[in-house]
Amino acid sequence: MPQDLPPLDLFNLPPEAALRPLHAHAPVWQLQLPGRSGTGVLKRTARTSGEAVAVWSGALRDAGVGVVAPERAFSPNPRTRVTSDGEERWVIYPFVEGRPYTGAPREIRSAGRLLGQIHAFEAERDFGLNVHASARAFPRESLAMDAEVIVEHVRQAFPEQAGRLEGLLLERTERYLQAALPRVQGEALPLVNCSWDHKAANLVYVTPDAPVLIDPDNAARLPRVYDLAITALSFPLDGTLHRGPQRLWTPEEWQRFLAGYLEFVTFTPAERACWADVLLCAWMDESLWQLQDSADAWQDPAQEPLLLELALLDAPFRLPAGGGRAS
Repeated sequence: MPQDLPPLDLFNLPPEAALRPLHAHAPVWQLQLPGRSGTGVLKRTARTSGEAVAVWSGALRDAGVGVVAPERAFSPNPRTRVTSDGEERWVIYPFVEGRPYTGAPREIRSAGRLLGQIHAFEAERDFGLNVHASARAFPRESLAMDAEVIVEHVRQAFPEQAGRLEGLLLERTERYLQAALPRVQGEALPLVNCSWDHKAANLVYVTPDAPVLIDPDNAARLPRVYDLAITALSFPLDGTLHRGPQRLWTPEEWQRFLAGYLEFVTFTPAERACWADVLLCAWMDESLWQLQDSADAWQDPAQEPLLLELALLDAPFRLPAGGGRAS
């Protein structure tokens, strides 16, 4: 079904400026910008922190970090649209010409370098992004409801794995609530400004060594290792939006990503000590939600094995030994 045209009048653009929708399930449109040879992207951004995201991404862009930022020619950008359902925030970004992620070794390392640059950029500065000072806490009832949905997905796609997964989910829930979450919340972990969405589907590669993050709209201030753990778990998801393998990174690929990341970041002893707990908290936060919310992907033979791999997580991601930066 064709998507309705985006609110072009909000930026004084004519109807013919809308070239094509870029996403099947979200209002993201490529635009022909007036008087320009290049094109732009019009999309919704964060309703409560859109201005802060714009300031943060603009600072990254101005520093030469590969992150899109609102087009200066449309200031103010983003802009507010009032609808019967409340306020919406819309933003115009430049359209980035390039290639999707394919899983090549150089692409993996450069994705790590980009995340390291983002985490290292003015890490102490308050841009006004939403702040989560530690791992997010979820009640047992909410976790149990998500687990029930996931087990049913697995029962339909991989019936021989349903019983095993049900036991794993019960064990992880107890470990999360009784041990991992209290330990992580008891640590003062370094906070950084980040996209909270650093994954293959949100990267465009101008060259294999120069990825650009094209979706900064979920940005927040989080513990650095929490965002790193979420990246490790989420990077290959939304497989229809990139050309990489439909699986989690291998241990070698993960170490390659970390080698790029650690060009800009040095872990603290506390981050190293609580990494396993942080990874579990990130899984209970992001992965559990993604697994229960991916009904269409659970019915796609190309994506089902990745979802099962993420659910079982037999080979957890590990940090390299040592305290310094990698080479």
